[in-house]
Amino acid sequence: MAKRKNQDQDKPNENINESDDAFGLPEIEYEPLTREEPVEEKQEEQAKEPVYESSSYSEPSEVTEQSSYEPTHEEMVEEEQRYVYTPPAEERSPIWPKMLLIILLLAVVGAGVWYFGFYQPKQEKLAEQARQEQAKRDEDTRKRREEEERQRLISEEQQRKADSLAAANAKPAEGVVEFLSDRTGRYYVVVASSIDDDLITDYANDLKGKGVSSKVIPPFRGVKFYRLAIADRDTYNDAQSLADQMKGDYGDGVWVIRY
Repeated sequence: MAKRKNQDQDKPNENINESDDAFGLPEIEYEPLTREEPVEEKQEEQAKEPVYESSSYSEPSEVTEQSSYEPTHEEMVEEEQRYVYTPPAEERSPIWPKMLLIILLLAVVGAGVWYFGFYQPKQEKLAEQARQEQAKRDEDTRKRREEEERQRLISEEQQRKADSLAAANAKPAEGVVEFLSDRTGRYYVVVASSIDDDLITDYANDLKGKGVSSKVIPPFRGVKFYRLAIADRDTYNDAQSLADQMKGDYGDGVWVIRY
């Protein structure tokens, strides 16, 4: 300690400066702790320190004083602004699915506008034009067929009139009257029968003037009638078929006999 005082006396200027810093307070002497103190004393001091339970612990008076402090309105606003809750930033999803969806929607809308606004009206117009052209072709075909049919009917009517006029003006070929005497075994189509041969001959001459040939069959098998035939066939069926056709011109009194 004496050595320390001597050293202090040797440095008066430093003491003056230190007295200025001490503000006139008395100088305090201190001694540094020696590290040669036994370890046991430290352990005893630690053992002597009181142990406080958590339940018996009371807050310092400073905390009580702070709790009774009422902050001003500005401090409360500043405190609220300072502790404003900020939610954690959400992880952003990738943007390319949204872009792809938008592109698809635009493509669908564009396709719809193109189809309903341009393609479909054009197709309907083309279909209507094709329908009108087909209807015109069908109408032309119908008119052509009607004209052909009309021309055919006119031609047929003209031909019929020409044939009728030619038949009226034409002189029929003169027929032939033949008198049979012997039997031939053929089948004859008879159109008249009479007991008077003169009447049969007159009828034959009338047919002759019309161009119809005839044959006079004399009475046979005890029948005294003369018969006038205008056709003959080899078989009965052929002769009967011809007789049926002649009934329209000579009446129902046409029959077949074999002579």
